[in-house]
Amino acid sequence: MTDSVLIISKVDSFMVNAIRNKLETAGFMCSFASTDSSNIMNVINEKRVVVLYVDETIFEKQDLLFYLKDKCNDDDLKLVIIGSPSDFNILSNYISDNYLAGKLERPIDMQVLIGILANLQGAAQEELDKKSILIVDDDATYLRTIRDWLKDKYKVIMANSGIQALTWLAKNHADLILLDYMMPIASGPEILEMIRSEETSKDIPVIFLTSKSDRESVKSVIRLRPEGYLLKSINMSDLRNELEKFFNGDNINEQI
Repeated sequence: MTDSVLIISKVDSFMVNAIRNKLETAGFMCSFASTDSSNIMNVINEKRVVVLYVDETIFEKQDLLFYLKDKCNDDDLKLVIIGSPSDFNILSNYISDNYLAGKLERPIDMQVLIGILANLQGAAQEELDKKSILIVDDDATYLRTIRDWLKDKYKVIMANSGIQALTWLAKNHADLILLDYMMPIASGPEILEMIRSEETSKDIPVIFLTSKSDRESVKSVIRLRPEGYLLKSINMSDLRNELEKFFNGDNINEQI
């Protein structure tokens, strides 16, 4: 069973309701949200698969369209669009085809839609099987770069502060944390100390991301049991190799 499919449209019309009924008959869990809903973005935030049924009023919801694009880019939201060729042309100004899991012209072929969602279901299972890595760094550009390097092989979660990381860890688990050693407000060692003090996160392995000048400093926090450190200047190939060695039970090159 795939994640619950959220169907978004201005109204729960006869056609939208028919699509939902057919998807449910095919075994998908479905829910509906109106584009006029005041909490539409919160509803989307809880979903992984969204079917957007387009009418002309959607183009009045520019904030919503840009939000959908950001969710596709940052959180790997799977977005399927149903509309007309002219709708697709206008939507491309907000959401590139690169972000879409599919687009179908009306009247839609339900078997095509079901096929798209079934493929997403398989991809969802593959995603569940991936090791999860939480990357904590205050540099947004660096976060996105590392995520793009790793997202095909690992489930990557990004946090731009120690507090954001701790908030996420309170309800979720990671197989590994890559933690920036030098951060404002709360430093890497301070965040690691808080991670080790929590029952739910105390045993999660942590590798520091450091600059050359941080290497000796990392050794001063050996009592907090980090697995080691990697230089932030590491290239994509070397980083992937080091992580593969770690998950295979081998030592990474840079050890405390």
